[in-house]
Amino acid sequence: MHIGELAHRTALSLRTIRHYDRVGLLHPSARTEGGFRVYSEEDYERLLLIRQVKVPGLRPG
Repeated sequence: MHIGELAHRTALSLRTIRHYDRVGLLHPSARTEGGFRVYSEEDYERLLLIRQVKVPGLRPG
């Protein structure tokens, strides 16, 4: 799935997901030839876990 679908399914913003990629918490499973991020169901599950343990008040950089 692409980042937009992942954002919709997790109720997180694109900015937040990109931030998690930049800081090493979540990396896309693949990229298209055009460079778009592609996420798997495992990535989705990992993001749900990250969302659960997120520190209150911590904002994406």
